[in-house]
Amino acid sequence: MMMRFFEGFYSINIKYIIKKITPLNLWVLFFFYSLICGVIFFEFVIPSISSLHAPGSTLTPDSTYFNDVAIKLANDINLHGWTSWKLYPAVAASGQSSYLAILYVFFGVHPLYAVAFNAFFHAFSGVLIYLIVLEILDVKNFSKNVAFLSASLFVVFPSAITWVSQISKEACLSTGLLLALWGVMKVLSNKPGRHIAISIFSALILSLILISSMKPYVLQILAVIILIIITLQCIKIIPSNLFSVGVLGAYFLSIIFIFMLINRDSYSGWLSGEVFIQHNHSWKRSDYLPEFFDKKIQAIAASRVAAISSGLAINANSMIDIEIKPANAIETFKYIPRALQVSLLAPFPNTWFKCANIVGLVSALEMMIFYITFFGLLFFIQLRIFNYKILLCLIFACLPLAVFGISSPNIGTLYRIRYTFEMTLLMLGNCGWAIMINKLKLGRLGKLKLDFDNKPDKNV
Repeated sequence: MMMRFFEGFYSINIKYIIKKITPLNLWVLFFFYSLICGVIFFEFVIPSISSLHAPGSTLTPDSTYFNDVAIKLANDINLHGWTSWKLYPAVAASGQSSYLAILYVFFGVHPLYAVAFNAFFHAFSGVLIYLIVLEILDVKNFSKNVAFLSASLFVVFPSAITWVSQISKEACLSTGLLLALWGVMKVLSNKPGRHIAISIFSALILSLILISSMKPYVLQILAVIILIIITLQCIKIIPSNLFSVGVLGAYFLSIIFIFMLINRDSYSGWLSGEVFIQHNHSWKRSDYLPEFFDKKIQAIAASRVAAISSGLAINANSMIDIEIKPANAIETFKYIPRALQVSLLAPFPNTWFKCANIVGLVSALEMMIFYITFFGLLFFIQLRIFNYKILLCLIFACLPLAVFGISSPNIGTLYRIRYTFEMTLLMLGNCGWAIMINKLKLGRLGKLKLDFDNKPDKNV
């Protein structure tokens, strides 16, 4: 009796808490969780694992490099003033070093500031996942439960905390990408209005600032995504009106403008993602594609070839498909299905428990959750539930997963750079599972109302 009472009491309070959640208090919860876990990892976990350290440092190699760049930039600012500040102060160093340098100028040098910076944006990303689910499922209490679960998984996964606790680009980049997805959804789901247009477009511009300040070459992927969405609007697969087409068109032009501005005076190929092209001498130019597009495909393939060479040189254990080295656009296109399989599902189940260390075990447990959740995507097909918001999420996730699956043959690297896109699909999977479970409980879908152009779908 007492056990049932406590179970009922616990359930009631959880439901009460979820109903009372607002984006602000959710951000506060996620921020302090990320901050506390990040500090623990930074101060105790990483220093205790010597295999992670750069020579002569208790930080990881990437963190050590980015920290050294931030210190040098902060010293230059102290000596010569703020005109010395640069957004891209060194090769492969961007906002994670330049923003940290600002904190070093005002508060002194301590890499721990990066943890607070990352926790801020990691919590912001969790809130955006929550808001995106609310956009997809237009059922107040039902969607809040699914949204809270999806956002919590995004924030608490141990793999995410590993880069929250380091000097890295991922936390800020994730916020930019998810803000872009949320902003596009809001554009397509709102009626024309000056105030709405200004607020949404401001959010979209903020997404560009965050993305370009960390990995400017990702803007190219975002531009293709927006172009696909506009094309789908033209053929009436995605709802369109003058307001949405105008905002998305302006957003697309803004992406192109910012990318060209960043690369105008730059001689560093890493900003455009073309840093390895000169090393890929075996590439054969396509007779069918324009030179511009062929060069972009070559840049993706060249990144793969370079990563294979560097991985073999250090005997990296997490390499996959190292025999695949595309030499032309056709070979690159042929590898896309396999690239999606690897980027979405690797490490595969047959390798989950072969690794004896804690990192391998945590990775296996996370992948088990991913696999189980991904089955929820199939329920959308079975129940014939589909709307443009689901399509948006699939486009935002699958295109980058294909690109990174081709360019990176290292599962360890993929595990980190795919996180935002993988979690977008996990979010959809959670929605599918929740709809199916609710259908089994109710015996029908009549009480669910998904938003299709602000009207209930006939199949729901």
